[in-house]
Amino acid sequence: MKAVPALLTPALAAIHERRSVRSYTSDPVEHDVIEHLLDAAVWAPSAMNGQPWAFVVVQDPVVLMRLETEAATLYFDEPLVPELAALDPAELQQLRDLVLAPGFNILHGAPALIVIYATSAAGVPDCYLAAENLLLAATALGLGSCPIGLARPLFDQPETKAEFGVPPGCVCALPVVLGVAAAGSTPPPRTAPNVLAWS
Repeated sequence: MKAVPALLTPALAAIHERRSVRSYTSDPVEHDVIEHLLDAAVWAPSAMNGQPWAFVVVQDPVVLMRLETEAATLYFDEPLVPELAALDPAELQQLRDLVLAPGFNILHGAPALIVIYATSAAGVPDCYLAAENLLLAATALGLGSCPIGLARPLFDQPETKAEFGVPPGCVCALPVVLGVAAAGSTPPPRTAPNVLAWS
């Protein structure tokens, strides 16, 4: 393999060092650091440069604890919200078992949450690109982060959107928690690229 150009080294280091962190200290994430992360997010590519993203930032510990409880409760409320009702029963039960596991918290006790919304359903894939920029920027700044797919149903609820001033037409693409990692983590294994064709 050819040597990596020196200019690419920091970017590749962030890619390789990023982890999904599920244990955080109580140290707050400074306001200006979150602004840097949001700036990184909006430099993601988007179709026709549409930039179809919007953000909700939550740092109030009381609000975070309430949201964590509400996100978990949603998996057991009847009737189920459409996103959960559409799941295969076995998959839904697997998620319920995860939520009920001793010591499990959907937001992992993180001191900061950024919810990335797409301004329309068509913009969701672009928001995933913005999320990756944000995650890599957090790693470069020495922060831990974790995408929280389990919390998406909560942030698509009309009541939750209304609480945070999110327009009804927006779609929750991905909630992300941030903070100082409480402990290091072992790199997960990765398989080699599965190249199906190279003409």
